[in-house]
Amino acid sequence: MLRGLQTFLQLVRITPKKSFSVPAVSIEDRPRFPWRGLLIDSGHRFVPVSVVKQSLDGMEAVKLNVFHWRFADNQGFHVESKKFPLLQEKGCGGVYYSQDEVREVVAYARDRGIRVVPEFDMPCHTTSWFLGYPDLASGEDPSHSSAIDPTRWRTGEAASTMNVDSVSPASNGT
Repeated sequence: MLRGLQTFLQLVRITPKKSFSVPAVSIEDRPRFPWRGLLIDSGHRFVPVSVVKQSLDGMEAVKLNVFHWRFADNQGFHVESKKFPLLQEKGCGGVYYSQDEVREVVAYARDRGIRVVPEFDMPCHTTSWFLGYPDLASGEDPSHSSAIDPTRWRTGEAASTMNVDSVSPASNGT
C-alpha cells in the first residue's frame, strides 16, 4: 500500500490555479528486486539521527525498502553497548547512537515500510574495538591488528552482544 501511495504522489501535479491534477492512467508497477536499499556507513563517519531520518524519507519517496546501517568499523564504534561500554566510550570520540536513538530510527523506518539491517563488520575492521578492549585483538600488539581473534572466548561474548534485536522492534521488510 505504501509503495502504491508513493506512485500516486509522483503523478500529482500542482496547477497554475493552486489546485492539483492527476492524469487518468492505468499502472502496473512492482519492484524488480525484493531488496532495494541504501547503506549509511556510520562506522566510518558518524551521521546524525536527523540526517538518517531525512535519508529514510528519501528512501520512502523512491520506494527503497532496506536501510543497511553500519555501526562500527576501524574508524569508530558508534552505537551504545551496555555490556561493553568501553566500545563507545573509547572507540568513537564520544559520538555514538544511544539504544533509544536506534529504536527511534528503526520505528521511523518501519513506519515508512523500510527494514533496518544493522552491521558490525567482523572479524576485520575492528580496530576501534581495541581502544577499550585490547584483549579482543588478534596477535600480541593491538596497535598492529585490525581483526578480532575468533579463537578467544571473550571475542564470542563481545560479538554475541552486538545482536541489535534487543533494540529493534520488528519491521515489515516489504
